[in-house]
Amino acid sequence: MEPLSVSQVQAYLACPLKYRFQYVDKLEKPWRAAALAFGTSIHAGVEYFQRERVAGRTPDPASVFSMFEADWYAANLDPLVFSGSDSQESLAEKGRELLALYVEQTNGKLPAAIEQPFEIDLVDPETGEDLDVRFRGYVDLVEADGTVVDLKTAARTVGQGDLERHLQLSVYALVAFLQRDEIPSLRLDVLLKTRVPRFERPVTTRTLQDLSWTAQLVRAVADAIRDRAFHPNPSWRCSECEYFAHCQAWRGQ
Repeated sequence: MEPLSVSQVQAYLACPLKYRFQYVDKLEKPWRAAALAFGTSIHAGVEYFQRERVAGRTPDPASVFSMFEADWYAANLDPLVFSGSDSQESLAEKGRELLALYVEQTNGKLPAAIEQPFEIDLVDPETGEDLDVRFRGYVDLVEADGTVVDLKTAARTVGQGDLERHLQLSVYALVAFLQRDEIPSLRLDVLLKTRVPRFERPVTTRTLQDLSWTAQLVRAVADAIRDRAFHPNPSWRCSECEYFAHCQAWRGQ
């Protein structure tokens, strides 16, 4: 089995059939959700900003905006589906506002790593059991003090329960523990697309038991993929799914 990524685990948990269409059958997507493309473009701006800082330069907001705008322009060359009153122009303006907020509120400490890649053999951190899964991904940002950070854009504040169950942060903590035998501090940097944009940075923690649970979840997903357990998972996500027509034609084949 090819190495499994965090994105693949999340995709399978959301809908196993969509996972099959995307990662096994590799079906072409007729369109993309604009919100997802927007988040990717925001990441491009933030990554540029932080890499420039690490290189010893002080990027001005205009250069950060330019990186975001170039990525957002390229994203809109493919069909995007916008929700509500969103448009290419309104999200471009919202992106500039969010990035201005990020640049303004980011403290003076330089990060230790940006978009740090990892690829490891998954082990249960409690028992030491080899889980027979090769796992890979990227950590958005690691602070100088070792705090691991995930960045996301959102329409509303992340609740405490969602923060404690945030799979990406759990995975980052698991990987850090397997690499350094230490559970890191965790933070979720959230750029909120509210009428008046906000930047929230809630912190959270994980226990060794949490990390063991996460490792076993990833193993369960990997086993299900190997067994080709690709069933649909009807939910509110269906109305936003690029593979809706393929799903409608599904009959268990």
